[in-house]
Amino acid sequence: MSKILAFTNQKGGVGKTTSVANVGAGLARAGYKVLLIDLDPQANLTRGLGLEAPEYNVYGALLQEYDLKAYPVQENLGLVAGAPALSSFEKVKGDELDREYLLKDLLEPLHARCDYILLDCPPALGLITLNAYACADTLYIPVEAQLYATDGLEKVLEMVARVQRRLNPGLKIGGIFFTRFDGRKVLRRETAELIREKYPTLVLTSTVREAISLGEAPHLGQDIFRYAPASPGATDYQALVQEILTR
Repeated sequence: MSKILAFTNQKGGVGKTTSVANVGAGLARAGYKVLLIDLDPQANLTRGLGLEAPEYNVYGALLQEYDLKAYPVQENLGLVAGAPALSSFEKVKGDELDREYLLKDLLEPLHARCDYILLDCPPALGLITLNAYACADTLYIPVEAQLYATDGLEKVLEMVARVQRRLNPGLKIGGIFFTRFDGRKVLRRETAELIREKYPTLVLTSTVREAISLGEAPHLGQDIFRYAPASPGATDYQALVQEILTR
């Protein structure tokens, strides 16, 4: 039975897609069978892993136009492509009965074939994100330690509490982790400490440092382990993968 991990933050630009790609790659390198699902209308995960203009995507599968199709990325790692059309999902499916469980139903047949399913959620708390929360076992929240970082975090935690009460009582928060972190900057350190003090049981030990290589890798359709295996980014994501495996 696979575990479904959703990476989410209401705020954009926090390294969510980068984290899905690299945590997924790290789990695959460790021998687990991993499936990534790109739920963001921007489809950055899809392009960042080298898949251009795929014929099949998660939106078409959710609309039952065809079966769910996973494209191979590397050994043990597959990707269900995203699509800009996901932005219309709420308009198309918003009045449908059990609309919050469409993704859960779609993923049900895959549980026996994967060890982990990672969901790249959009930076908005709409119906797509609600579907992700309704089917996920665990949420991970990447946060950039800067001004207003707690705003998006608090909105996510409020929505999680509502989902736990109404849709998915088994949903848990695996942890909050800092991305694009630069310990030389006072504001980053102070913001990180503030969040640690406010959520002492949720903040993970692992921190992803600011690294040029993490921004360069998607332009070549690669994860950080293939692009720069000796880089700080690879070291940090390897540590994050190990921490996730122990939780």
